[in-house]
Amino acid sequence: MSRTIGSDSDETLTIRDARGNGSNYGAVADTNDDVEAGPLAKTSEPTPLDMSQILLLCMARISEPLTFCILFPFVQQMIVDTGEVSVENVGYSVGLIEVSFSITQSLSLLYWARAADRFGRKPVLIASLFGALASTALFGFCKHVWQMYACRFLAGVFGGNAMVIRTLFTENCDFSNQATAFAYFAFAANMGAVIGPSLGGFFAEPAKQWPNVFGRWSLFVHYPYALPCLICAVYILFSMILCAVWLKETRPEECNNPLPVRSILTRKMVGMLGVYGWGVTVVFCIGALFPLYLFTPIPIGGQSKTPPQIASLGAANGLFQGLWLLIALPRFDRWLGTKKTFIIVSSVFPLFMLLPAMANAFARTDHLLLSQLTLGAYVIFGSAGNMTFTSVQLLLNSCAPPAAIATVNGIAVAICGIVKSIFPALINSVFAISVSKQILKGYLAWVLLAVMGVGTFVCALYAPEASDDTKSVSKNKARVLEAEGEEVMESGRF
Repeated sequence: MSRTIGSDSDETLTIRDARGNGSNYGAVADTNDDVEAGPLAKTSEPTPLDMSQILLLCMARISEPLTFCILFPFVQQMIVDTGEVSVENVGYSVGLIEVSFSITQSLSLLYWARAADRFGRKPVLIASLFGALASTALFGFCKHVWQMYACRFLAGVFGGNAMVIRTLFTENCDFSNQATAFAYFAFAANMGAVIGPSLGGFFAEPAKQWPNVFGRWSLFVHYPYALPCLICAVYILFSMILCAVWLKETRPEECNNPLPVRSILTRKMVGMLGVYGWGVTVVFCIGALFPLYLFTPIPIGGQSKTPPQIASLGAANGLFQGLWLLIALPRFDRWLGTKKTFIIVSSVFPLFMLLPAMANAFARTDHLLLSQLTLGAYVIFGSAGNMTFTSVQLLLNSCAPPAAIATVNGIAVAICGIVKSIFPALINSVFAISVSKQILKGYLAWVLLAVMGVGTFVCALYAPEASDDTKSVSKNKARVLEAEGEEVMESGRF
């Protein structure tokens, strides 16, 4: 070979753990391998990520929030245009369209996880992306509400991409760089959530918006919502082709003997999944409530913002979330460790939840400058609370045995689907009741979220520590050596 084995400078075979001695995605190293497992020393340098793989996974990660959020700007009008639902009842149909995806995804994820363990991560990802492509493209041609339900149901059935992408991120990093890797993961999800509504709103009904360009196309006249869905489908197709050609398979050999689900759900793992479930509940409730709060009139508890202003603040919130995740979280994780980072960020979480109530209180008393400054502080600093979500994901990965990482991530994404199906609508209902009856001057929902934030802090204090005996360094080295050998043989570099 053109590369030698045994040299300390061998960049091909250098696989570091938390102290620079061995890879340990998903868990710290086995102490039987003559390495000292433990927290990352503050002076240690993280192992460089394979950015080609990370960027491919980020492209694929964008697809799920993109296909979900691209519908938001036009799905209401699309339902009304069918003539099957009155304007007054359109909200129920929109809710069912959203819930049909989350529920079916939750029910199918465990099967996708087991398939990823048996057949490999890459085939499951490609199949899931193909399902997302087909369901999104078909949605744009729906002329009946039941067809919309069917398309979202189909998207949920093929909704295994989030699970397998989490698993691939986990298996493409080690303890020293996992925070950076999952910062990219979360940033890509935020970008999908920001880009989706923009594409949906901009390209819906193109024959009306640009009659000189699209008015002559009968396709876009008869199917006014097909263009944004087709653009989304083309993006997924492009991402799917790139992943099919260049994405590397990371399935570990431990998956040859898959663990029963019952043995995976130990007391420690169940506790960590409970912490994860609580954390995502708080984060999703905040994400659902903030746009409604911005839209609500100032006299009853909101900010009286226009749709463009709501979109701008939402985009700014997503941008700052991405900056916190990409810049701050990896450094905090390296200096403090994952659990301490989780504890510190969650300790100020309840205070962030009170800032919107304070912004409204200032606006009600005509202190508009203070109101906007407080709202800006929430957008900039409150978005840091999303680091708790990523920290919990890292802790969850650290508790998962390598042979069950896909299964654990499948359960985690299923929890996300259940939470999205129930709690955003619930917190919005609490807010609606609060502002209509002026309970706590319309601040009941924010007070409730502050209490839930305290619960997140308590969860952080009692979150399980990372395992120290679930991954062998020698097995990691053997797996990477084997992959390297295959690449050398295929390329003829010997």
